[in-house]
Amino acid sequence: MSAVHKKIWIDRIVDVLDLIASVMMVVLTAVVFGEVLSRYVFDLPLVFSNELTLLLFPWVIFIAAISVTKNEGHLSINFFRNLMPKAVQRWVFAFSKLVMLFFSVYMSFSAYRMGENTASQVMPVLRISKTWLITSVSVSFAVISLILIYQFVMIVLGKLEVPDEEEMLDDLDHGN
Repeated sequence: MSAVHKKIWIDRIVDVLDLIASVMMVVLTAVVFGEVLSRYVFDLPLVFSNELTLLLFPWVIFIAAISVTKNEGHLSINFFRNLMPKAVQRWVFAFSKLVMLFFSVYMSFSAYRMGENTASQVMPVLRISKTWLITSVSVSFAVISLILIYQFVMIVLGKLEVPDEEEMLDDLDHGN
């Protein structure tokens, strides 16, 4: 393992987004727990809980996807890449970032367009535009795109190494 890792701006942004996702998850859990308690114990269902859950869940998922992308926590099949020479592995790694970037830009743009189409639709209880559901996708994939651009540049400059399978396993074990 390397020495102390100095946090750069992108690490700080992801840390803030992780905190936001964690707070949203706590709120989501409290709302669902409150709904179950209210409905089955007091026989008084919370009218807003379904729509609030519907709003919070995509935000939690897609904000967490930003952290997963930044920390290389997504699933990847490295068998063939690991059979290649180190120099080729680097370019295959860079190419995979470009493929992910294409997908992320496409998703962000598509979600933005879908959000435009749902702008006039309002949730009946909370009176919030359904665009807020779709915005989670466009915002998260826009941030993911920025992260992927940053990672691609770092790979090309030789400042981001291709992760080894053993390092990835160590990261999953949290160094224990």
